[in-house]
Amino acid sequence: MANQTSCPTCSAPLSFRPGTMVSVCSSCGSLSARTDRDPELIGKMAALVDTGSPLKVGVEGRYAGRAFALAGRVQMSHPLGGVWDEWYMALDDGRWGWLAEAQGKFLLTFEEKPGSGIPAYEQLQAGAVLRLGEIPWVVGETSFAAFASAEGEIPWKVVPGATYRFADLQGAHGAFATLDYGAGDDLPTLYAGREVSLDDLAIRQGSSDPNAGPRLQAKNLQCPQCGGALKLHSPDQAQRVGCPYCGSLLDASGGKLAFLKSLKQPDARMFIPLGTDGVIRGIPYTCIGYLRRFCKVEGETYPWGEYLLLDRKHGFHWLTESDGHWSLVDSVSAGDVGSHSNPAFVILKGQSFRRYQDVDARVDGVYGEFYWKVERGETAHISEFISPPLSLASETQKHKGGGEEINWSLSTYIEPSEIWHAFSLQGTPPAPKGIAAHMPNPLKPRLQQMTMWMVMALGALVVLVMVISISHRNRKLFSETYNLAARIPSLSATLPDDLRPANPTPAGASPMESAEPVFFSGPIEIAKGGQNLEVKLQAPVENSWLGVEGALVSEQTGEAELFELTSSYFHGTDDGESWSEGGRTETVFLSGLKPGAYMLRVAPVWEGSRPPVQGFTLEIRSGVVRWLYVVLAFFAIILFPLLMLMRVMAFEGRRWAESMYGSTGSSSDDSSSGDD
Repeated sequence: MANQTSCPTCSAPLSFRPGTMVSVCSSCGSLSARTDRDPELIGKMAALVDTGSPLKVGVEGRYAGRAFALAGRVQMSHPLGGVWDEWYMALDDGRWGWLAEAQGKFLLTFEEKPGSGIPAYEQLQAGAVLRLGEIPWVVGETSFAAFASAEGEIPWKVVPGATYRFADLQGAHGAFATLDYGAGDDLPTLYAGREVSLDDLAIRQGSSDPNAGPRLQAKNLQCPQCGGALKLHSPDQAQRVGCPYCGSLLDASGGKLAFLKSLKQPDARMFIPLGTDGVIRGIPYTCIGYLRRFCKVEGETYPWGEYLLLDRKHGFHWLTESDGHWSLVDSVSAGDVGSHSNPAFVILKGQSFRRYQDVDARVDGVYGEFYWKVERGETAHISEFISPPLSLASETQKHKGGGEEINWSLSTYIEPSEIWHAFSLQGTPPAPKGIAAHMPNPLKPRLQQMTMWMVMALGALVVLVMVISISHRNRKLFSETYNLAARIPSLSATLPDDLRPANPTPAGASPMESAEPVFFSGPIEIAKGGQNLEVKLQAPVENSWLGVEGALVSEQTGEAELFELTSSYFHGTDDGESWSEGGRTETVFLSGLKPGAYMLRVAPVWEGSRPPVQGFTLEIRSGVVRWLYVVLAFFAIILFPLLMLMRVMAFEGRRWAESMYGSTGSSSDDSSSGDD
């Protein structure tokens, strides 16, 4: 039950529920602290900034099975400009929850025991990993915030205008935590939880309109310097406005435009005019700002443009353009970016990204409205990791007055034609120049398609080889060794008596015919037609050659299948180097013959009057698989995919030639933002 009392300023009803430390009077705006007796007046609250939040004090809902009511709200101002809301949830079990709302995100946390080992505020560094208990946290930001205004009941004793130091921590899968170091040297308080949606809070129907979006409409103003008409599309969050007419930088934090300084800005070179509405992949956006940024690498300047897009339901997004290459950018929690065993890589949701470059980026032009106090010359360090068509980048920036933050973003490459269609831009987009870091390789789809067909063709080849191997049984049909010495008289005299023929010259043969004998063998039975025949000659020639002219003659039809074979082997030594050529074995394949009986005619030939060997062997087999054809078919199948792979690799080589971390893995040390 809430303790009812009266405002010490206007006597209006004032309530303090259990756990409430201070309460703001809804009638006069006075801030009062809870005491044992009457409330103690602390001061008067400044007016709240209308942030267009869909929430309000008194909203009821349920979270994790517990009912809650939004009892109060505090607005904190950031050193970079703008305010954010912190809503205080009073749960029905007596606990308090803190619901921070900024840029369309809702972060719900509860106070937890910090444990030991929490470093001092001065020791924290953005991007460092801090382990609290079993959970690793990444320090996303170290900064300070000033108390700006409040309403309703607050569970801590606020001090108007006081400054509080804090460190925001990010964990995996939307986990979020804050270390509140307070205004002095007190021990930090830990608030841990996660990012939630309004659906997760189960807001009671009718208590608010979660889908209402920002209530403020665009505001038309004039530049105080040149009088140019300016339209603020997000006046509740705009902190800086760059006049596109005169180049003045204007302050918009008070709801009015105030001149700060002239920027002497370069040509904007905007493709999307400020105020243009468009729809990208189903989400409506309004282009409200444009930054011109650049970096210097090895003395060369690389500029690019960044368009700030307003999504009235989900906050702000970015669209970047560099040399005609476009990317849609979404924020990523630092806690979701994991380390890799190789320091040149990082991991996001199981996907590896390879380090591409590290540069110092500098703001060169400011046009339109922005939600922070942007300055020309503002510098941030960017580390980019790629996995085309995606680019994962961290941007580390130091705050004026102390503190720093690191923001991770995931960029998705978009074809220029899609941007022109989304924003109904006139003409045709400029052709992209060169290869963007995360530009998708245009040859990869063709390689993937070729690879698919290659796999199918290789599978068919394997099946075909299996069928042929089964149907073509390798069978020896004939094998015989022919003794030339027994048929040549001049050689017979050199043979032993038991090997010398009784009549070395066949009857009816002339001496010339006897010098080059003809052998007949058979019959050779071919039982199965249509199978190829392998005829193999083996002769132990030595620095000589022996040829065979052969014929398989059908005994049924008289048709002859002719073939020639040569065994040729030479070797020697030249200038101390050994050499050899040819071989003692040669094989020839004959097309499949009809089934039947065949007579083999063999006529050996050689150079000179004497044969180079005393004998040779001839062997005939059927059903022999021609592996040469299989190998040729294999290479024919993989040839075009292999050529396409080489083209894909050449494209990647050109991509990484522009990287600081190419094949050598080394980086250039000459990277800086440069000077004006």
